[in-house]
Amino acid sequence: MKRKAIRLRLKLGSVVAVAASITLIYMMSILFEAQLELILSLLLASFGAIVWMAIRILKDPYSTDKTFDDYFYQDREDIRRNGKE
Repeated sequence: MKRKAIRLRLKLGSVVAVAASITLIYMMSILFEAQLELILSLLLASFGAIVWMAIRILKDPYSTDKTFDDYFYQDREDIRRNGKE
């Protein structure tokens, strides 16, 4: 009998929140002068969380119909590109 691996797939917002929380806890542990082992383990965890977040963002299937040329500097007409140069 084979077992299927259960993969936890969090939403993108949750991944960002987890990574930011771990990094914030790491910085707070330095501020409150926690034990060195705890600080180092939180540092490694924050590196891992940031890499996990970056990979998750890059693999996100989100797509848009907006193009860079159409929406480049929308607020300034003098430097706006519309692909007709």
